[in-house]
Amino acid sequence: MSFITDKQTIDDLNIFSRSGSDSIYYIFNKTFTQGGAILLEELFRAPLSDEKAINERVAILRYFQESKTAFPLQGNRFEEAERYLSNTDPRSRLSNQGFSMADFKAAAESVTALMEILQGLKGFMLDIQAKVSGNPYGQRVETILALLNTKELELIFTDHGKGKISSGKIVEYDNILRFQQRGLMDKILQHIYDLDVYLSIARVATERGYVFATALKRDENRLRLKGVAHPLLNNAVANSLEMDPKGNIVFLTGANMAGKSTFMKSLGIAMYLAHLGFPIAAEEMEFSVCDGMYTTINLPDNLAMGASHFYAEVLRVKKVAVELGAGKNLFVIFDELFRGTNVKDAYEGTIAIMGAFAKKPHSLFVVSTHIMEAGAVLKEKCDNMIFRYLPTGMKEGKPVYTYTLTEGITDDRHGMIIVNNEGVLELIKDKKQAKQAHQHFLADKQTVEDLNLQGKFKQQSVYSLFNHLQTRGGEKLLEGMFSEPLNQPEQINRRSSLFAFFQEHRVIFPVIRSQVESMEDYLSGGAGAALPRVAWGIFTKKFKQVLFHNAELLQLQAGQSVTIEVLQAFSDFFSELKGKDGILVYQKDLEIAEKILQDSRLQVILKAEEGQPSLLQLIRNDFVIRHAMMNQMEVLLKLIYELDVFIGVAAVAADQDFVYAKALPSEQMLLDISGFRHPGLRNGVRNDLHLTKERNVLFLTGANMAGKSTFMKSMGIAVYLAHMGFPIAAKRMEFSVKDGLFSSINVSDNLDMGYSHFYAEVLRTKTVAKAVSESLDLYVLFDELFKGTNVKDAYDATLAVTQAFSENRNSFFVISTHIIEVGEALGEVCDNLQFSFLPTVMKEGLPTYPYTLASGITTDRQGMIIIENEKIVALIHANETSITKPHLQL
Repeated sequence: MSFITDKQTIDDLNIFSRSGSDSIYYIFNKTFTQGGAILLEELFRAPLSDEKAINERVAILRYFQESKTAFPLQGNRFEEAERYLSNTDPRSRLSNQGFSMADFKAAAESVTALMEILQGLKGFMLDIQAKVSGNPYGQRVETILALLNTKELELIFTDHGKGKISSGKIVEYDNILRFQQRGLMDKILQHIYDLDVYLSIARVATERGYVFATALKRDENRLRLKGVAHPLLNNAVANSLEMDPKGNIVFLTGANMAGKSTFMKSLGIAMYLAHLGFPIAAEEMEFSVCDGMYTTINLPDNLAMGASHFYAEVLRVKKVAVELGAGKNLFVIFDELFRGTNVKDAYEGTIAIMGAFAKKPHSLFVVSTHIMEAGAVLKEKCDNMIFRYLPTGMKEGKPVYTYTLTEGITDDRHGMIIVNNEGVLELIKDKKQAKQAHQHFLADKQTVEDLNLQGKFKQQSVYSLFNHLQTRGGEKLLEGMFSEPLNQPEQINRRSSLFAFFQEHRVIFPVIRSQVESMEDYLSGGAGAALPRVAWGIFTKKFKQVLFHNAELLQLQAGQSVTIEVLQAFSDFFSELKGKDGILVYQKDLEIAEKILQDSRLQVILKAEEGQPSLLQLIRNDFVIRHAMMNQMEVLLKLIYELDVFIGVAAVAADQDFVYAKALPSEQMLLDISGFRHPGLRNGVRNDLHLTKERNVLFLTGANMAGKSTFMKSMGIAVYLAHMGFPIAAKRMEFSVKDGLFSSINVSDNLDMGYSHFYAEVLRTKTVAKAVSESLDLYVLFDELFKGTNVKDAYDATLAVTQAFSENRNSFFVISTHIIEVGEALGEVCDNLQFSFLPTVMKEGLPTYPYTLASGITTDRQGMIIIENEKIVALIHANETSITKPHLQL
């Protein structure tokens, strides 16, 4: 039975990573062979769920660690042999009938390398044969020696070391190794990769001081970890933990930045590596084998599924519940359970779910929370719960963290101290007089990712929505527009007018992608040469064609022919475009294009009779297009790329029923959008939004799944596209042009920098505060401000930061929160807030969501209804008839 886990867990624990250098896999990948690296990754993706198999792998690795064995083969020679063996094309087989000296030399070097490898492997196996007789690797040694001692390889071992190998022998060995005994060689290679992986892991264990865990039978359900630390952190603080059926649930608390997430990741990584049989960053470890492991640490929302952050959490818990209900023994980690909802629902949901977990004594759970009050209730109800916290001390008015696990439940609350220590409020209020000039509209990496704006191959990105272009140059230009929105009303409105013109006339791009690419390839061969040199080059190609059947001349003729077709198509296109109403908006570019295409030299070519041109015509055409008019062709290509963008984006606007926004100067302070929706949701519910200088802060509330995040993303995307001059998913929009857009929607922790989720939120707020202090006029979106902390700190910080931001009357702010009590307090101290909410309507006892903005502050709380509707508790209890339940005291 295989060990079950999923991508969320792999990502949470950073088993692999995009950059590679900061992953767990990277720590262990010290392999010498490419095949070894591939095999190591395969092992990482397939943890074991059988204690015998795990302990056997541990025994093998421990032997190689203790024996300090080095990889016995030369890595560079092995790469050469791998390349050689990978070529199984029968046409490359050497023959006694004749071969080129180059083929023979290459084959001789590869055959020699492979013979050395086989001989070295055999010598190594004979050397350790007696030493591993009582080790699980002993059987593999016998298997490898049996493969090496086969009759088919006897000749190779007999001839090895006898000096220079004859050409006849090279031919014979080439046939044996690459073709006749290919299957045998594959088996030997696989054993070499196995050895490479074992030695790599053993070396890491020695260099890093890691230990091997002991796997116990699954029915014991025990975990004993001493001195476990996170392997990716230097000087990480180590902790210890013991769990068993009488204490199989850890209720973990601690202030922001106290180290909860890091501790939980350390546990998860140790358990994952232990199920691989790999060494871990700890002093000691014993564990009962599990059927699988699930973690929930950095969980984003999922717009494509229509899932809010809270609902994503609910679905995550449900996934675990299904496995538990099926009788699986799991190791489960939840960091900040139900942090995406209001306090009441988080409190009730935490008690309900952890109470259900308490009835699963054959699984292990580690759950952290900021809802400390839930701990007191669970302590009374469940006697199999372990309460631990990571403490915070105060030193000279500042919090300090020991990162050392302590028994009990914390009541530390230092959120506002962190906010104050970072100087967030001072930055917001200390506005500088001199405004920094920026050439383009600003949007940082977090904002671009929050709104899923860029990325040609990124699923459902806004860029991909508009990328229906016909040219590579057009795609590059589109990418440039997405990376550099405009910040001048005149530029924005002019670009919008261009898109609108091409949309109004339903202009169609006159050629297809392959034609433009052929033209690009043809033009790229030119270098501004004189006519004699051009003629000589073409005569040379003709000579090669006649004597050697060379295809260069045919390629030149084909490229020139397609280029002329494209030029003729655009000549006709521009002539037709000239008569369109409203052409003035494109008049300047049109005149440039016509001047190029009406050049007398080019007209001779375009008006020539159809058919195969003579050699002299070919020379003349080539000289004119690729040399004499090279600069004009570059200008024309640029105009073609721009046309591609104008036509492509206009077509999307027509198909999607998008409109163009009207850009206003910044000082007018207006954001007026009617009927806007998310562009990725064709049937998304539309909303209106009207913000002014007098009401420039929107305080947004609503129950889970009511649509707050989608609303904010929809608005942010509209603002970004509007600053590009692009069409937007709305009925109408007028907006004041600002200096930039900052969002905080899916902010995750940052283990590399030592940031908790709350601290990451504080730093994000500080980034915006710094921009505000630099006198930048902004659009700002904060979704669930300070959701990564306890209720009191979230209330205090949300109130203080929102009030400070509201004093800036030159920016627009949209701030959503579950702490609805903050709204009442803000209403008493701020006169420029607009209070809106997304309602929940109950139908037959079930919540439904109209996703339509309403005025006021919501009182809706349906988190527990959602949990109950998903039947999570029932799913957890689904397979309890054969499981004892002594640990829940109701």
